[in-house]
Amino acid sequence: MSAAPLVGYSSSGSEDESEAGVQTRPGSGARRRGQSPPPSQRFPVPDSVLNMFPGTEEGPEDDSAKHGGRVRTFPHERGNWATHVYIPYEAKEEFLDLLDLLLARAQTYVPRLVRMEAFHLSLSQSVVLRHHWILPFVQALKERMASFQRPETQLNVA
Repeated sequence: MSAAPLVGYSSSGSEDESEAGVQTRPGSGARRRGQSPPPSQRFPVPDSVLNMFPGTEEGPEDDSAKHGGRVRTFPHERGNWATHVYIPYEAKEEFLDLLDLLLARAQTYVPRLVRMEAFHLSLSQSVVLRHHWILPFVQALKERMASFQRPETQLNVA
């Protein structure tokens, strides 16, 4: 039996030597693997594809009236998600009555104040997350919060 290798590899020469071994005839159309065709040989992109998503390059319209009067603290950037951690608060009738009294008084000084539909207790300020960070962030937060008991909140008014 012969001790010849199963696969023969060339010596580890420079890239120029290996590239010199690739020869193409003019007009044969052969190209190296992974190389894109010259611009003259590419197909044109149809207008229907180019106009598929009109206006997506500009940021979204920032109309605070669409989100309960809230105003961005930092500009929108494509791919970023404004995130905050909070505990939802289910408002009882006593809380809403007190809120209506306070709101009526406060609106004499700041007329644009409005009552929110949903309430929460913020545990963080707004932070920016990239889309691919969201799931790991939520999973890490759930793991860390799992050992805490859910608090019962109650508003006492004297």
